[in-house]
Amino acid sequence: MWPLLVLGLLINTAYSVMWPLTTIYLHNDLRLSLVTSGWILAVYSGSNVLGGYLGGILGDRYSVNRLGLGLLVALLGDALMGFWWHDLWGYPVVLVIFGLLTGGVLTLITTMTAQLSRGSGRLFNLLYIFINLGLVVGTASIGVLFRGNLQPIFGLLVICYGLAIGLWGRYARTLERSTVTQQSSPTQARRSRRRLPRVTLLILLLSLGLMWGTYAQWMSNVSVYIQELGMSVRVYSELWVYNGILLILVQSFMTRYGRTKWLPWQILAGMVAIGSSFLLLSTVHQLTGLFAAMTLLTIGEAVYVPGVPAMINTYTVGHEGRYQGLVNAISSLGKALGPVAGGWMIGQTAGYLGLFRWCAGIDLVVVLGIALGNWWFHWRGRKTKANL
Repeated sequence: MWPLLVLGLLINTAYSVMWPLTTIYLHNDLRLSLVTSGWILAVYSGSNVLGGYLGGILGDRYSVNRLGLGLLVALLGDALMGFWWHDLWGYPVVLVIFGLLTGGVLTLITTMTAQLSRGSGRLFNLLYIFINLGLVVGTASIGVLFRGNLQPIFGLLVICYGLAIGLWGRYARTLERSTVTQQSSPTQARRSRRRLPRVTLLILLLSLGLMWGTYAQWMSNVSVYIQELGMSVRVYSELWVYNGILLILVQSFMTRYGRTKWLPWQILAGMVAIGSSFLLLSTVHQLTGLFAAMTLLTIGEAVYVPGVPAMINTYTVGHEGRYQGLVNAISSLGKALGPVAGGWMIGQTAGYLGLFRWCAGIDLVVVLGIALGNWWFHWRGRKTKANL
């Protein structure tokens, strides 16, 4: 399992050093409006949606070993292209290709995790720790590497993908054999006894899209908002370093003490915390308030985000690639539409504070939807037991 965890770290380090800079570079360096920047981010995230979905479908049908190696080599080529070509025309092209390929690789990693997990959420929590360690490394690197020039950023991407290719070539075949063994085990057969109702599955997937649509404001428009408050890009980078460290701590706790039977309530509690972070963000203007809002966001993310794929994997059997591909694709769709909708709302009448209140309201609706899905899930479970 450890090679899969290190791969998650490397891919997310590359991912995390790119996305915090995207809105800042497009808006401040390439002089594009927030709405135009939002549309470019939407196309990028749309390609991420497509990559995630195709990665799941292809991962179920073809050799994961060859597919993953091809995607990683293509990512290395894209990083080399971005090293030399990152002007007004080159950067968006590199970004869209980056989104497509990253979506595919991340789906393969989560699919293999799902197949190795034996219906437990602990492997997802462990993977999420390493993914967020990559977040810490990536975002911390921004303050060191970025000085208005993207070449050092793309240089780090080249190193990450080079290491990932070596790791994949060495261990992917072994991991692929392990997933086949797990799929035919008695544990996998026992896991199929209780299924996730379609209503609950639909609510979980919709909640992912809406949650990431609001969360994406932190990844895009909040960076500009912080600068308008008179704070530097370094502060924004430090917020994400703090996010990554706190995520690792909370996820370590969840890995040790989390239980599968708690997943529905874990997801609900996480969504409450994420919505509360936006409510707080709409009322504070100082650095301490920003860190307090980030604390709520991080705790919510740490318990909600790994909880959803773990619950879907626990109560759905077979076609892990398809289901985890949907999880990644819908998450990316939310990330795609969020910056566009947020930029439009800021540019109209709501402003930043109005946008944050809207996000809190949307997250409240998601909380109510998840509560309904949880009730339906438990009601169907009791009905099934009564009929046995």
